[in-house]
Amino acid sequence: MRISSNMIYQKGVGSMQQQWSSLLHTQQQLSTGRRVLTPADDPIAASRALELGQSKGVNSQFMVNTGYAEDRLGLLEGKLTGIGDILQYMRTKTVEAGNGSYDDKDLAYVATDLRAQFDAMLALANSQDGMGDYLFSGYMANQQPFSGDLAGVTYHGDHGTQTIQVSASRYMPVSLPGSDIFTNTRAYSNDLIAMPAGTNNVGNGALSAALPDPADPSLLGRRYEVTYHDDGVNPPTWDIYEYRPGVADKIPVAVGATALNDPAITAALGFELDLASGTPEDGDQFEVFASSPNIFDNLGMLIDAMERPGPAGMAAGAVAVGLENIDGALENVLKTRARIGSQLVETEALQSLGSDLNLQYEESISDLMDVDYVEALSRFAQQQTYLQAAQQSFMQVSRLSLFDYL
Repeated sequence: MRISSNMIYQKGVGSMQQQWSSLLHTQQQLSTGRRVLTPADDPIAASRALELGQSKGVNSQFMVNTGYAEDRLGLLEGKLTGIGDILQYMRTKTVEAGNGSYDDKDLAYVATDLRAQFDAMLALANSQDGMGDYLFSGYMANQQPFSGDLAGVTYHGDHGTQTIQVSASRYMPVSLPGSDIFTNTRAYSNDLIAMPAGTNNVGNGALSAALPDPADPSLLGRRYEVTYHDDGVNPPTWDIYEYRPGVADKIPVAVGATALNDPAITAALGFELDLASGTPEDGDQFEVFASSPNIFDNLGMLIDAMERPGPAGMAAGAVAVGLENIDGALENVLKTRARIGSQLVETEALQSLGSDLNLQYEESISDLMDVDYVEALSRFAQQQTYLQAAQQSFMQVSRLSLFDYL
């Protein structure tokens, strides 16, 4: 093999460049703290680190989602606490209204107070979050869920529940449909109908009622006055009038009816009403409370009964029915708060688990990618020696010439 001076120079320069490249690579490792600077340095470690980094990113996003869920659930919990406080206050005032010493003026004062509480609860039912989304409208976050007043409140949302993904397999509910909180406070059953006899009745008649299946909720949440007439000559008759909030005069439902269970009356009331037992006397009256699963309808009925008491009086009529309806709403709110409390505990556990996972991901990535400073510094010193040796040997070889021997 023929060795030329040009080859000697090329080999020498190439060797020094290789040593420079190795030294520079080690210096970059030391300055960045990373062992794997490019995938070519360790393809397997780089691939694994990329996979772990993606998993860490997904986990971090789940933690962000969990934080949002926790904030949203905390807001729901606060609103439900306010609703429960209002209901508890209204219950206390309703008990006071059953005090036999209260006259019509005192009851009117209580009714005025309860009207303000009614408006406050309706405002809470229309609560929004910081983004302007309604909390109790289901999927329809941009739609105000409730509208109306004491005469009737309508729900405009749907029955959906918004969720957010907080783990690979967990979608956490972060909203509540208003129908679950406010319009589903009591189960449909005959217990919704109360029929207390008038305080001035002479006879011992008692009424009964039966709800159809399914019942029409739009016909519930109403109060009626039923009067029996018997002049001893003509067949006995019944008069039925409705008390409706916001309407000053009683609304006739049936006048001069010969049977309470007449199909036309049943259709108008939304339930079947009949004389269950006993014999009423002429002029005997009954008050019929057709409670609704909708707490707003029930509260409207209660407040109206305080403003214009019916024949059964407050204690046996409006107060007894009102307390049962408020208790049903309170129980519903407490059950919902318990469920949200359970979810808040879950979010705390998920946040803790997410933090632990992030720490594990970081440690695993560090083990794969970070430089061992002791080994790298030793290698750096070794490469410096190699480079210096290459430089010195190149200087010696580059001085060789045949002319020195001529």
